[in-house]
Amino acid sequence: MTTVVRTVVPAVLVVALVVIGGLHLIWAFSPWPLADKVTFTRTVLGSDSGNMPPPALSALVGLALIAGAVLTLMVNETIPGLGPDWLRTLGSYALALVLLGRGVGGFLLNSGATTEFHRWNNALYSPLCVVLGLLGGVVAVAASKR
Repeated sequence: MTTVVRTVVPAVLVVALVVIGGLHLIWAFSPWPLADKVTFTRTVLGSDSGNMPPPALSALVGLALIAGAVLTLMVNETIPGLGPDWLRTLGSYALALVLLGRGVGGFLLNSGATTEFHRWNNALYSPLCVVLGLLGGVVAVAASKR
């Protein structure tokens, strides 16, 4: 079990955070892989407006997710850590809580949102955030025990 916690759990979390972070970076410039801005806002944001989020905001979220992946690698001792151990461990708990918060709280985002967003949020966005939050929690607890 220790091997899984030290290898598989952080690897899955890191890959997911980098992929999702990369998508947010792309969304700073384009609605890809969705066809257009209206489809994007209906599916990802839950509105019919066609107004993409400010590029800086999308980029900031993308960079924060990628930073979470780097933090995961540091607390897992896969790469050298920066700063004190306690701060990295605290950061990993914060990452887990933010992801869990988005996952659980995400179901509240359905109120007044488009049908497309409801479907994707209930099937993918919120459950994925809960799973990633739980994985982040496992990484944080394992780091606390070292």
